[in-house]
Amino acid sequence: MLPSLWGSTREGENTVTTTGTGHAAMVAGHLDRLISTGRADMGPDPCAMWMSSLDVRTGRYPEDDSRPPNFPKRVYRNIDAPRGCTIYWDQPLLAAAHALSGRIGDARYGRAADEYVRAFLQRCVAPNGVFLWGNHYYWDAFAGCVKRFVGGEEPVAVDMRTEDGSLHEMRPLPPAWECFWAVSPEATAREIRQASGMHLFDSGGGFGRHAGGQPGHAFLESGGILCESLCWLSARAKDRTLAETALRIARFNWAYRAPATDLVPVSPLARRWDHNTCTTEVGLWAGSLLRAGRYSGMPEFLGMAHQAVLAYLRLGWDGEGRRYFGCLNVSDGRPVLGPRETVYQPGDHADLWDPLFPRHDYPLAMAETCVHLYELTGEKDFEEAILRWARMIAGETPARGGRGAYAEQYGRCIHFLTSAARVLNDPSYLDQARSLAEEATTTLMAHGMFRGHPGEERCDAVDGVGLLLLALLGLDGAGEPDGMGFAF
Repeated sequence: MLPSLWGSTREGENTVTTTGTGHAAMVAGHLDRLISTGRADMGPDPCAMWMSSLDVRTGRYPEDDSRPPNFPKRVYRNIDAPRGCTIYWDQPLLAAAHALSGRIGDARYGRAADEYVRAFLQRCVAPNGVFLWGNHYYWDAFAGCVKRFVGGEEPVAVDMRTEDGSLHEMRPLPPAWECFWAVSPEATAREIRQASGMHLFDSGGGFGRHAGGQPGHAFLESGGILCESLCWLSARAKDRTLAETALRIARFNWAYRAPATDLVPVSPLARRWDHNTCTTEVGLWAGSLLRAGRYSGMPEFLGMAHQAVLAYLRLGWDGEGRRYFGCLNVSDGRPVLGPRETVYQPGDHADLWDPLFPRHDYPLAMAETCVHLYELTGEKDFEEAILRWARMIAGETPARGGRGAYAEQYGRCIHFLTSAARVLNDPSYLDQARSLAEEATTTLMAHGMFRGHPGEERCDAVDGVGLLLLALLGLDGAGEPDGMGFAF
């Protein structure tokens, strides 16, 4: 029998403590530079939003926005918000600012985050209440307007009188809703209600990754984030119908699992590689379902998450290669090996350090979910998975001579190891996390700021520096900093 969503079966056993490793000063130094020189204070409408890219030598938007040939940007299209601001990708940084204020008792950082959110809400919300954010909208600071893009075309200015947010998309970061609620509960609730309704195309929980009300790519990552967002608001607003809608969305993806394997496809409505394959994205989805269950108190979320992750762990382990496979055939559980249809398809094995987005490969999010499932169930399968993920991190560190040493991957590895130390009551994982933190700070800290990766003197929101800052603060206390509820 699965345990309650409200507690761990291993309560009282997690006693690992630490005196801290002093990363708060580094985090404060980075945020001091960002707040003083990195705001969108240019163009016809200067404001308190933070620029998506900063030159760490100056703390300002890079004058030369070209990139070295060996380090192209890690995202496709214009997700990195050229000449602008992207609050969706800055959410971990917002959470880190609040966490730092709570840690050192200096309200400036949390206040700057609130000012960013307030400026966004004043400029980047459609008339119907939908946030113009995600992977198709951003604020162009030099032009002083919201821009949108679909494919690789040049972004165009949004007509704020008629824009409905139909390209609204949330993946793969779970929104830090508390950061928005603290500034405007009304705007936050309206966004979740309106946008989630627009993502649905039928009453049975069918959804698309975009808010156009049409079938399309029902990516696991998108569905999970919709579920946890609705359940979060359900708890806040005391509206049970929102959680019931979330459960229908989760059941929609779950219904496409293969009966023989319990593997859930990445995108059940597509007719390409991700229609028939399961990847570590199922761990990202399951993590969202666990949070949805915690917010709603509905045990069915835990049941789906438990069963889906267990299926991947049991079928996806390559005993000879000592790694998890990247893709599994949903129908029979066999690994999908060889040439890929696209660079966004995972390779033969899940890759801890590949920075490319969106690759539908989220091994560290899967690792985090294994920690949570072990904490809830105490089952050996999840303990074994935690040990395997930790050994994989140890075996692949340092990150291939800098090839994939991005801030996000460092942050996720450090956070996972810190969580593993707590849940397994094993200080050796804290030692491993501290060693990796030393490597990360040595590799990425330059001119008083954290670079996104060692190949450039710049910090991009999409490189995940906020995740690294949160992980370092968590490592100092061997637990979760008060990051406004942001979830890895």
